[in-house]
Amino acid sequence: MSEKTVRIGLLGCGAISQFAHLPALDRAGNAQLVAICDAAEDLLARVGDIAGIENLYTDHREFLKDAGIDAVLIAVPDVFHVPLTMDALRAGKHVLVEKPLGTNAQECLQLVKMVKESGLKLQVGSMKRHDPGIEFAHQFIVERMGRILSVSSWYRDTLFRPTMQEALLPKLLCSGKSIKPETDPKADKEKYSLVTHGAHLFDNLLYLGGSVSAVTTRVARRFGQYTWHGLLEFDQGGIGNFELSVKVNSDWSEGYNVYGENGSVHVRTFLPFYNRSSEVRVFDAEEQRWHSPLGADSNPYKRQIESFARAVLEDEDPSPNVYDGIAAIRLLEAVEKSAGNGSRVDVVRDKWS
Repeated sequence: MSEKTVRIGLLGCGAISQFAHLPALDRAGNAQLVAICDAAEDLLARVGDIAGIENLYTDHREFLKDAGIDAVLIAVPDVFHVPLTMDALRAGKHVLVEKPLGTNAQECLQLVKMVKESGLKLQVGSMKRHDPGIEFAHQFIVERMGRILSVSSWYRDTLFRPTMQEALLPKLLCSGKSIKPETDPKADKEKYSLVTHGAHLFDNLLYLGGSVSAVTTRVARRFGQYTWHGLLEFDQGGIGNFELSVKVNSDWSEGYNVYGENGSVHVRTFLPFYNRSSEVRVFDAEEQRWHSPLGADSNPYKRQIESFARAVLEDEDPSPNVYDGIAAIRLLEAVEKSAGNGSRVDVVRDKWS
């Protein structure tokens, strides 16, 4: 590792790597892709050729022995996140692992000790934190908002996403040799929808609104679509609500409104593959003025990698870190439990020594 560049190995050549991580790595200013690993040799060769990478591995154990790799970006099915992250940490590699951190909070707890003892960086791939608009909103909330009264949020995935992505993204390369989980995660469509999309929604809620102590949720299942609506109780005394709908006959839509002691924040964000910064309006009560960040659109996956590389190079705390990753899963688990019978469920709180 040089003083300015982190050498990254990519583990997994699936859709998210092809559509997001490889283009982001190609553009990142402080990170360099140096190796790729995938069990499907045919897919690996094609992706390696497109990326211009000759250092290719089909065995992740050999891949992790490569002394030329400083950090690993893990982009594989959720069930493999924790075991492969553990292997990478044991091998002395920093880790950026796709969201969610794992399939349940309990299995993720073992990562806390490993990160502490190794001194290595572990960042969860909730890349929306690195959207410039959301960063601006978070900064205002932390520095100027004061106590929070109310938080509202919505995330609505669209039935037209396949058409949208076909227009935006290259053709997906596939292989029949790819390693798949023993149980197809998409077989339980309801749980898959909640976890895949809720991982983004709930991480952003925690990032903007703070820790959640309890949740009460209802879910509706109609014509193969799902919508979860919930009441959130925040640690600091405010309350909030969320809607997660998958999928809807409408545009893709996501947003957040936060009302506090010294102002308010209003966020409208977009499908990540548009590389469009969120639209944000902030009202500063002290100044009696509205503020909106004026910045160029940007790639949140690129900024995520650059943030991770800075954490490694400058010994900073990554965002989200292992504790944030577990907190998001704890909230997901509470929402799922509450939706089962509509009861109020306390969010499990972990005590970190």
